Amino acid sequence: MIADCMIAGYYLTANSSTGVYSSATAPSTDYSVSLYDRDINAETYRRAASSFAKSLNKIKPEIQPENMLFWSLCVIALLSAAAALRVTPTANKRAIVGLQRTQRVSLRATLAQDWSETEGMATEHLIDEEMVVDDLSASLLADRCMQEAHRLFNSKANWKSVDVMDPNIKVETIPLSGGYAKSGVHLVRGVGIIPASAEKFYEFQISREGFQSIDEYLVNHRNVDNFKWVTRPEFKDIEKPAATKHWDSSSPYELMMNRVEWKYPIKRREFVALDIVHKKEMILISKSSLSPLRPGGSRYQNIVPLDETTPYVDPVDPVKRPLVRAVQYYASKVEPIDDKSCRLHMVTWGEMCDSYSSWWVNLFNAHVFITPKFDRFQRVMGGESVFEESKIMDNAWRLLKIIPSLKPDAVAAAKSDFVQGKKVV
Repeated sequence: MIADCMIAGYYLTANSSTGVYSSATAPSTDYSVSLYDRDINAETYRRAASSFAKSLNKIKPEIQPENMLFWSLCVIALLSAAAALRVTPTANKRAIVGLQRTQRVSLRATLAQDWSETEGMATEHLIDEEMVVDDLSASLLADRCMQEAHRLFNSKANWKSVDVMDPNIKVETIPLSGGYAKSGVHLVRGVGIIPASAEKFYEFQISREGFQSIDEYLVNHRNVDNFKWVTRPEFKDIEKPAATKHWDSSSPYELMMNRVEWKYPIKRREFVALDIVHKKEMILISKSSLSPLRPGGSRYQNIVPLDETTPYVDPVDPVKRPLVRAVQYYASKVEPIDDKSCRLHMVTWGEMCDSYSSWWVNLFNAHVFITPKFDRFQRVMGGESVFEESKIMDNAWRLLKIIPSLKPDAVAAAKSDFVQGKKVV
């Protein structure tokens, strides 16, 4: 946020006749400046400047247009000093060494929008897959993911309500902009009541059994790496566990790269994600990411080549399989109601990187994927503790029973692994 405000200061102008501040016209060329090697493009300048201008308009009687340059420089100087105090020389050295060691991997910054600015928007946005190589890159991405999650929980954009035939669950969808827009797959948001205290349910959700309930199709869940959240001063004394090891239950956060498989026809799907646990805020986030420890990426990124032919060697599963990298997003926030109930906010998105149309995926995500999550959470909090592994094929074909008028997408679906494979592997 400090960096965004500093950048905004350079791109503010004042209309001498009206005294109303606005964002300046950003250069037409798409250039960037480097701040911890984050690329901030011209569109980000405009959005940051617009937000900063709104704040200045609130105090414009005290700031005359002709003094705008002076005030901008003052703001920049103050924020620069704050940034210098916030980041120690040791941290700076670690940041520089880390980036040099990883050949200065670029982290594309996405400016989190003010919640009020989402009102009336036709689309929402998800951060694309990014490479996570060390504590710094994981921390920077985690901070932005937290901003993103809060924005999505509170978004006042034009979400479309979906009738999931359950009056106790509110489900909405909205198209995406950005790198995932071409998928045609919509973001899904849900809110429901869980019959347990917020503390009890959140502790369950971040347990291994909770992860299983969140995504009932996963198998071969493995930790790839763990990271220290170096951008959060409150976590400076918390030690991270070694890669593949579990976090101590007393830790106020968890920041880790995990991978998991979905059983799927022809080729299993693999998800590699940065998982973020923030216990004080009762937030859990799982964001598809890239890791040098798991080669390859999805078709929605161009940072690394796809790797769908090299057999994956699991430390437990004896079968070596080539995998298709799929992408997903999950964010949840638990709010207390009383000592016996809590409210669960959930935002999900997923794409199996197959050949069928997004029309099918949107139906599956809204009707067959998100609603059972609430059902499973409610059941397990009611005392049920054992789940059978869900069968993705059976659940997908439930769409035909839920909405009898649906017809298969013969052109696109006929080429998909799902239709051709018939059964999962």
